[in-house]
This record gives sequence, C-alpha cells and structure tokens, in this order.
Amino acid sequence: MQSYLTTTFLLLGQRAKLFELTDNVISVFKVTLPDEEYKTLVEKCQYADPLLDTDWTNYNPEQDYEEFKANSAKSEPFKTKNATLSVNINGEEKSFNKVTFSLGGSSARSRGRQSFNLKIRGDKDLYGRSQFRLRSDSVEPTTIRSKLACDMHNRLGLVSISANYISLYINDDYMGLYVLMDAPKVSWAKLAYNDENTTNMYKCKEALNDLSVLNSSTGCINENDEITENPEWIDFLTTLDNAQSAQDIEDIFDVDQFLYEIAYEYLAGSCDHYLFNGHNFNVYKVKGGKWTMISYDFDVDLGQNVHYVGIYPHSTNSTDYPSYSFDEWISLKQHLIDILILKDRTRFESILKQFVVKVFNPTILFPHIDEIKNLIRSEKIREKTPDANGNIPGVINKKGNKDYSIEQWEANSEFTTVSDNVMNTGYGLKYWILMKYRYVCKAYHIDCDPTYLDENYQYPIDKDVEAFFIVNDFSGFGDPNKTPDTIANVTEMTSSTISTAHSTITITSTLTTTTTTTDRKATATTISSDDSDDDNEIEIDVDTSDIANESNSDSEENN
Repeated sequence: MQSYLTTTFLLLGQRAKLFELTDNVISVFKVTLPDEEYKTLVEKCQYADPLLDTDWTNYNPEQDYEEFKANSAKSEPFKTKNATLSVNINGEEKSFNKVTFSLGGSSARSRGRQSFNLKIRGDKDLYGRSQFRLRSDSVEPTTIRSKLACDMHNRLGLVSISANYISLYINDDYMGLYVLMDAPKVSWAKLAYNDENTTNMYKCKEALNDLSVLNSSTGCINENDEITENPEWIDFLTTLDNAQSAQDIEDIFDVDQFLYEIAYEYLAGSCDHYLFNGHNFNVYKVKGGKWTMISYDFDVDLGQNVHYVGIYPHSTNSTDYPSYSFDEWISLKQHLIDILILKDRTRFESILKQFVVKVFNPTILFPHIDEIKNLIRSEKIREKTPDANGNIPGVINKKGNKDYSIEQWEANSEFTTVSDNVMNTGYGLKYWILMKYRYVCKAYHIDCDPTYLDENYQYPIDKDVEAFFIVNDFSGFGDPNKTPDTIANVTEMTSSTISTAHSTITITSTLTTTTTTTDRKATATTISSDDSDDDNEIEIDVDTSDIANESNSDSEENN
C-alpha cells in the first residue's frame, strides 16, 4: 500500500503502537451487531436537534437549569455489549469478540453521519489501546482538524491522545472515513502509564469547569465508577483556588502542560475547551507525577465555528478573529489564567513562541495537511458518492443535516471559508493558520518565515463554494452565493436566563430578516448535552429553522 505521510512530523516511540502502525494507511474496522440491535441503532440515530424537538410551550424563564436540561429533548442513547470487531491494518487481521459499541458525540448527533464509541473488553487491547472514539467529524468539512490538533500535541511531546483514520463498516455496511482517537480513560492510564485501575482520572464534560472548588468539585467526574468520594480531588482544587502564583502549585500541577493547552486554544481559535465552555478536557494525576490537563475533541478548532467566541462579552467587537490578541480572546474571569498568565506573562509567552516555532506555522503544517489530504482523498470521494439509489454511504440519520460536498472538503482544507448553511461555518484550514501565524509573529516579535508574512503571498479561493460568517446575529450561517453585507440584519432580540449552582446561562433568541428576500428565520442559543457513559461532551449550539408559514402568511397579507 502506498505511503503518503513521508515526513518526520511525528517521531517514533511517542505514541501507542497502534497509531504508529496506522500513520501511513487507512485501516479497516468492521463492527458486527445482532441484526435487531443494528436496526435499533439506526432508529435511534433519527434525531434532528434539541431545539426543534423540545416543547417550549410552557417554558419558564426562571426554571432551574437542571430542570430545563431534564425536560429538553435529547438524542436517544444506544449502547450494546454484544458487538464484535474485526480490524485490518496493512493486511494483518485482528478480531475481538467482547466489544462494547455505542453512539457518541454531542453536536454530531444532529448530523446525518454519526459518531461512535468502542471499547474492547476481556483484558484485551489493540496494539496498546482498548477504548476509542470513532468520529465522523461531520460538523466540519475537512475531517483533518482533529488529526492535525492531535499531531501538534504529540509533536510537542505533550500528554495527549492520538488520532489516525479508519474505514468503518457496521454489519458490512460502509459508513465512510472516520477519525480514530483514543480516549483518556481508566484503561488509557493503565496502558499508557501502567496505572492499574486509577482513581485519579477526572472527566470535565459539563460546561463552565474552571478547576475551582465551586465549579469543578462536582462538575468533573471520576472516570473510575467505583469511586464515590473525592477528597484528594477537592484538596487539589482547593490548592489551586488558594494559589497566587505558579510556584504555589508547581509541585502538584503540570503548569507547563496547562499553559501549552491554553496556547493551543488561543492559536487554534478554540471555543470548546477550557477558556470558553470549560469542558472537553480530563485532569489526570500521572502515576508518580502531577495532576495534568488532557484536552480532547478538536473538530471545531482551527477556524471552525470561531465566531462562537461571541457567546460571551468581549473587549472588542472585531470580526477579524485571527487577529484577536490574547486579552481580546479571553472573556471569562478564571483564577488560573489570572495567576499563571495575566499577572506575569513571561512563561506563557515563552511557551506560545515555542508552540509557533516548533509546529504552529505554515512551513511545517501546510505540507503535513497536503500529506493528510492525499492519504484520505480517495476515501472522502468514496464516502460522498451516492449509490444506485441515490443514498450517501454512512448517512444513517435521515433527519440530520446534510453532508458537506467533496468540493467543500477540498476548498476548506485550503483557504476557502465554507458553511453548511445550517449552523457551522469555518475559515479555510490553511487560511486560519496563515492569518493567526502572521498576527502572533508580529505581536510577539517572533522570527518567522518571510514567505508567509508577505502580504502578497498568493492563495486560491474557490468562489463556487465560498461562504461568509454572519456576525450580526451570531448565527454564523452563510449562503455561499451571498456577500457578507447582504446576509442578515437583526430586527428583534429576546433573552431568558437559567440559573445554575455555578453560573447563569442566557438563552437568546433573535429574529432576523435577510436584505435580499422576505424569508424570516428564528435562531436561538441552546444548551445541549450528551449524558452517555461512554462519551462526555456538552456543547453550546446555535440552531435555526425557517418560519415558512409566517413568511407565506405575510406575503398573502401584503398581496
């Protein structure tokens, strides 16, 4: 089989054997379920969105958040322990008869192409890993962002998960190209650190976890189901709360790892980790070492849905997102950011510069993106090619949002902004890297490659699929055929507040009118969560639906 990843982007010996074996190939994963369970899986995949399915008739703005969440529509979980797995890597077959298989993801549940979780039981593993997230990453057009983020983490030698690609089948039905990622769980600690049955792995899946006693003593949950009390965790959080400098916590907390994660979030324009939503990370006390933050779920990073930064008030209203300074980027007051960065920026800025010099630059990332594209191109074409009946392989949620086209995949992997015209808009992957690189090079006086600093550097834009961020109403839905000044204007806004034990969440509804049509659209910021045991995500989503009947009625009244 031809090898496409020809550079030394990642050194050997830094990751599990599985990911080193699969760097150059797309391995084949075949999951088999009992026929009735497969039928049930497909049925439970038929899900649109919590906003569309929730009964808002009797919504009470003063209700408790937990009550709101309990009563809101949720995607139905699916989990079975009756699965089997066959894996083919470069012609070598491995089979497993005791496998747990479940639906995964949060925002992905409203997509046509679903995500899954997989666990090999019976004290067996696949080349050093036994639990996996199989991600369609269908929220973003490229299927490259998660892989690239993991590769950057691993290149820097950070404590991190890894990612490669598989071709997934369920009961011999082709599902398409999936991102294979390991998961920072109890089994991961055992296999990666020889830490048997660890009691010090906490998943921070709920929003607004800032590693304070107030928000994270119960907001982050122990991955070991046998643990019912957490005094060591609370002691750790208390120490963080009381700290006034890095020196106060250096002996128990991996400060450098934390600062590298914050540097990544800033460089990647991430709205879905610590700085904003306060989730999508684990904290693990490495055996014989320190408490360490481990981030995961990178599909809405690197310029994807970057306009979600507008969820929280900022010191700037600029829509030039790559050119945000660090102070403009952060919005929530967080004690760790205050004592580790804002009080003395020296250490953070040194780490940020190292991140840029060692990996976050076009000289290194652009060739790696090209190699990844060459590796997955044929599989992307295959998964987007309809069968004789017009069905797209792997799109089993018929109520879900449509897939991106191969043209959008190609363009967004380069420099073109692309939207699904529903709720997701992303800068071109290379465009985001280029523009953020230019900004930080100048802002932090880094000696950078003049080729990419040159304002005359040429890059292609595919006008046939180009879209634009909608910034007026924060919905971010763009028609590729419209220019930004003809998309939408906010005409009406209402908001309601839900109070939690730790925070206040505002649900904002906007009524917008396009300047070129009479169509009216309602948008709302909603909170959705996935309470699956195997997947731990909460995401703030923005959804939209056409009010066709109202528009038609208005037209009839005007006639």
